[in-house]
Amino acid sequence: MASKGARTRVVTRVPDEVYEALEEGRRAAGVESISQYVADLLAVTTGHHLLVRELQRHREEEEVRMSA
Repeated sequence: MASKGARTRVVTRVPDEVYEALEEGRRAAGVESISQYVADLLAVTTGHHLLVRELQRHREEEEVRMSA
């Protein structure tokens, strides 16, 4: 796998209900890890759309499947 570039580790604890919602969103989006899913959500939230890795890729793949 190619390098993801410079990154800083962020550690947080969330309420169980929040984690469950994140995990459900991750599965629905087809993203492999909760860490990457949260990183992608944070990139979108902060306006860094070009840094989104898996979340965007899975959406694009789904759009291609739906248009076929």
